[in-house]
Amino acid sequence: MTKTSPNEELDRPDCKRAKIFKDVALIRKRAPLRPATTYSDIYVTKTSSYKGQLVRAKKLLLQDGRSSISIRAMGAAIERAVSLAMSISAACSNQVRCQTETYTVDLVDDVIPLDTEKDFDVNCRQNSAIHIRVELTQPMPRATISRDTRKRMKSNKRSLTHH
Repeated sequence: MTKTSPNEELDRPDCKRAKIFKDVALIRKRAPLRPATTYSDIYVTKTSSYKGQLVRAKKLLLQDGRSSISIRAMGAAIERAVSLAMSISAACSNQVRCQTETYTVDLVDDVIPLDTEKDFDVNCRQNSAIHIRVELTQPMPRATISRDTRKRMKSNKRSLTHH
């Protein structure tokens, strides 16, 4: 299923897919378009800190009182996003419901020829993406957070504010 806007044909350039050799042109990948971001959105990439995202997700659900969070990923990071959702479920004693939506996104690359006589070109491609909505089925009691975890979170907060 591809998410499209009503004016998609007007929004994106005429795309073509051709083999591009490295000695002929440079390829610059444009940043993908993202939906409007909220505080409870977590974007997973191959280079993002898995442990940091897990701590942030637990904090949003257990401490900040959020009833749901959204995990989003594209391409090779989809596996990490699913793993993150499963880890959150285990951390919340399986008291969460995960709703998963997969879709395809259109990506645009700029083709910059090394020969200055030639014009710039655009290359379009598609990539898989996932959106996982993690919702608490019932409010978690605050007692599920251990004292050691609370102390670590407080000390982390203090260390962040002093730097």
